[in-house]
Amino acid sequence: MIKLSNLGYVILSMQDPASWQAFGTDMLGMMAVPGNGAEGHCFLKMDEAPHRIIIEPASDDRFACGGWEVADANALAAVAKQLEAAGCTVTPGTAEESDVRAVTAFVHTNDPAGNRLEVFHGRASDATPFTSATDVNRFVTEGIGLGHIVVPAPNMDETHDFYASVLGFGDSDDLNLPAPAEGVPPMRIRFMHADNPRHHSLALFNFPAENGLVHMMVEVDELDTVGKALDRINAAGIPLMSSLGRHCNDNMLSFYVIGPGGIIVEYGWDGLQLDWDNFEPTVSTEGDTWGHHYNMPSE
Repeated sequence: MIKLSNLGYVILSMQDPASWQAFGTDMLGMMAVPGNGAEGHCFLKMDEAPHRIIIEPASDDRFACGGWEVADANALAAVAKQLEAAGCTVTPGTAEESDVRAVTAFVHTNDPAGNRLEVFHGRASDATPFTSATDVNRFVTEGIGLGHIVVPAPNMDETHDFYASVLGFGDSDDLNLPAPAEGVPPMRIRFMHADNPRHHSLALFNFPAENGLVHMMVEVDELDTVGKALDRINAAGIPLMSSLGRHCNDNMLSFYVIGPGGIIVEYGWDGLQLDWDNFEPTVSTEGDTWGHHYNMPSE
């Protein structure tokens, strides 16, 4: 089985792409770049890749998809066959769409929960060096991808089986939490790793998400960078979904901010990287060792 190596990019659909680009630069410390000139699109760079976040114009605000990397054209063809064998409809991206993503080729499909995913190959390093718009020294991406995404999967068992048996993701942690309110089921989050050391590149949440995303995570290499970003966000009056805290399962020290369009970003430091040959998946009932007081502001 061909496994997916890392989360290479995410695509956000926004009514005002420029507002998300400004949030990414001014608050998160990313770098705005012109991309491949797609009309109305905005692009954010985090490292040597041409860009990591693509913001496309749309009539509403939502998470469009994540793009998962494989080694080469042969691996992409093999993944497409794995998906088709599982009954998925697999559609090749056009040359124009590939240019927007700065990839050689990609295919797209939907998982059993309806989340779109893309698989690509051929994303070369970029000649333009990363220069943070604020004070980020480095985003932690080398060999392990952009970060992670948490997507809705009310049909948890079916969706988990798809990622494990069709795309080769491994289990990291199975987090079980009490029901958030009377009359609704307990919360469950399945954390899964791609073919790299990051504790998880994907997680599945057993509740729906109106905009298609529970949250996305980016990681920086210094604790002070997290604190300074939190100061900027507080000074700008941007709402937080969670205070500063540290997770139990992946050790990440982070906070959660609600970006434009309701896209929640976890901004963290010190996440675990693991040797999967010497790891046993965990089952947890606690999400945090301290902090992370969650508060979703009302509309």
